[in-house]
Amino acid sequence: MVSGVNTNIRHRGVLFHVQSEASDIQNPHILTHLFDGGNILASMKGEYGDKLGSENLDVEVRAMMENQHKDMLRALTRGEHDEAIISRMGVDVFYGEKGQDTDVTIPPSEVAEATPVTVESPEGVPTVMAMPEGTESVSAKEQPSRAFGDSVVSQKPLDEVVLEFLVDHARKHKRPSK
Repeated sequence: MVSGVNTNIRHRGVLFHVQSEASDIQNPHILTHLFDGGNILASMKGEYGDKLGSENLDVEVRAMMENQHKDMLRALTRGEHDEAIISRMGVDVFYGEKGQDTDVTIPPSEVAEATPVTVESPEGVPTVMAMPEGTESVSAKEQPSRAFGDSVVSQKPLDEVVLEFLVDHARKHKRPSK
């Protein structure tokens, strides 16, 4: 089984998460989702059924997954999902300036082979949209906090975070000795 690919990416001042994973051979699909918190904003689906007889199935599926993952990142940075993001999160969601750099947080396993790239938002992407009469704008700052965000994302590996939690919990709930 091929492990998934995860990337945190800041686009126009908002932190998003892109996740790609492959299903098993009974359902040979590769799914890539663009998340804001726990909400899926966009998805891509690829199939690898034609490669099931391959000797290098894991390698081929991994390459397909990484390409699809990169396609989602490119689509986000080109502004292809901005309309859907604005409709779900409100017109004030992009508090950054037009043309603000997009920042990608690369997983530690990919740091050695990654090259820093500065990507600008495309020209003509609206930063403010007119609302129909009788409707109210919902500011992104007024919305409830997201499950995943700036304050939640940690630079520590998950196993360290879990271990710290367990140790802290054990200390707080220490049983008295008999």
